[in-house]
Amino acid sequence: MRKGYFAGLMAFIAATLVRMPILDACSRVTWIGPQGLVVTGRSMDWPYGFNSHFYIVPRGTNLDGSGGKNSLTWTAKYGNVVVAGTSDPQGPIDAVFDGMNEKGLVANLLYLAEADFGPAPERDKPRVSFAGWTQYVLSQYATVDEVVKAFQTDPLYIVPISFGPGKKAHPTVHLSISDPSGNSAIIEYIKGKPIIHQGREFQVMTNSPTYDQQLTLNNYWKRLDGTKMLPGSHQSEDRFVRASYYLSHLPETNDPRQAVAGVFSVMRNVSVPWGQPDELHPNIAPTYWRTVLDQTNRRYYFESTLSPNIVWADLGQIDFSPGSGIRSVRVEENDEIIGNVNKAFKEAKNIVFLSP
Repeated sequence: MRKGYFAGLMAFIAATLVRMPILDACSRVTWIGPQGLVVTGRSMDWPYGFNSHFYIVPRGTNLDGSGGKNSLTWTAKYGNVVVAGTSDPQGPIDAVFDGMNEKGLVANLLYLAEADFGPAPERDKPRVSFAGWTQYVLSQYATVDEVVKAFQTDPLYIVPISFGPGKKAHPTVHLSISDPSGNSAIIEYIKGKPIIHQGREFQVMTNSPTYDQQLTLNNYWKRLDGTKMLPGSHQSEDRFVRASYYLSHLPETNDPRQAVAGVFSVMRNVSVPWGQPDELHPNIAPTYWRTVLDQTNRRYYFESTLSPNIVWADLGQIDFSPGSGIRSVRVEENDEIIGNVNKAFKEAKNIVFLSP
């Protein structure tokens, strides 16, 4: 019976790999500890850097989704700190990849080759650029339940816009969200409709295949002894399995420092080392940076692969009041900062999201 299960699982894997494009980027985990301690980590794997900055966006900020026709405009209900960067190495900062708001809600934008936002709607449906999706969620909602309730009604059209050098990168992404209760949700658009997986059990997300298939693959590996055999490649499904295994084996702790270190260790395990281009897998890219977000204590850590320093923003010590102003600090490839960067933020202009 075990042989039959294994044969069936291998056939499923083979069929999946034939269908999916060879494109991997990023991993995300959420660790749930004792006494309400919740920490989320993510890695950013891509062929080039993003000139990434921490941005402070206070309550009351007027924002434009830059979705082109019928672009949604809104006023931020919640102050937030985000990692924003350039969608093109030669361009301006025009996309938000990651962030946490003052309520401890975290959102992480990751690549998903199968994502399909559908054709542009004929009716006057509000539109938000995929590059502004993360910012919209963080500035408008306080909990995962609120986000899920809103997106179940399919309120927005997420505008896919090709980006990068020569506009060759496809804007296929999915979004993970988590809050200080440990609740998580994964939002994927398939055939133009949002597919949502919600629950405390959805602690890991990588890339292809779609989330339901990732869970099926991971369930097989749960039957095996992970101390003796774990998949070791950089492919998305292998990173999903390793992240799940190591996340489940982190020690229980009430110490935020140990919890953050534990999540960083998992993210480093699923990161992609620097190396020569692989002609057979041209789109597997190195990890440029990692973030770890302590949602209980509202600390946002950033680690650039090209810098020896870890930096962090303490949201509990940031003024998010209306009129306090948008502020930013460069965190990627910036060796001049280390530790708490709250005092390093400088006045900045609003982000203009990548638009059609």
